[in-house]
This record gives sequence, structure tokens and C-alpha cells, in this order.
Amino acid sequence: MVKILFERDLCLGCKTCELACAAAHSKTKSIAGAIRENKISRIRIKTKGGKLKLEQCMLCKNPRCISVCPTGALSKDEESGIILVDEMSCTGCGLCEDACPFGAIELHTFPTICDRCAHSEEPLCALSCPTRALKVKIV
Repeated sequence: MVKILFERDLCLGCKTCELACAAAHSKTKSIAGAIRENKISRIRIKTKGGKLKLEQCMLCKNPRCISVCPTGALSKDEESGIILVDEMSCTGCGLCEDACPFGAIELHTFPTICDRCAHSEEPLCALSCPTRALKVKIV
């Protein structure tokens, strides 16, 4: 299982990680492609109470997002812990977004949930961070 750790004190709030995430999930694997395809980041750097915070899927043991999904469109890969979205079954109702206690799901036609860059060797958000505020931990 891959965890992404966030060191708030190192974060500049530059959102380079968000750009890398959107690009990584675009067909062209580029920022321009992500913009054309309307891709969004699956992680978000937000400011809350004057402090930076990372919103990402926390790989819950018993994910609420899955239990509230009326169509069964969400499932959990037991090996990696990531939440999978079956776009053919998803109705876009938004119950998963409302149920997530970490603000990790955004609904844009379909739920966008961090998949820890399952298609790459390492999450690209962490690789792109200029200050190494994001670190990868294998557990």
C-alpha cells in the first residue's frame, strides 16, 4: 500500500503537485492536455484557518464512500487500498463526495479519487514537489 505523507512546514502552496496529478491522468500526460481534457487533480492543497492542508484519499479501512454508493460503482482494491470507480455504473449522484470525511472526492461527472498513480512507479505529485513536502511511504 502506498501512502502519501504531507509535511505542511515544507509546503509553499505552489500547487505543482496538483498540476502534475492532472497531467498524469490526461491522455497526453501533459499540462496542456489536462487543460484541454478538463482533468482535475485528485489531490488538493487547501488553506484552512490560515494553514495549508492536503486533501487526499486516506485509504479508509471501511470507506464510507463505498457503503453509501447506491449503484455499487465504488470498490476497494484490497491489495493497494485504492478506491476504484466503475464509470459505467456511476450515476453521478454525489453521495460518495458527501460521505467522505476528508474531502478527498470531487465529483466532475464521475468521482475523482487519488489512485496513488497506480499506472506509474511512484505518485507523480510527490515526484513533482519542489520542496519535497509530499513523501511516499510504502506500507
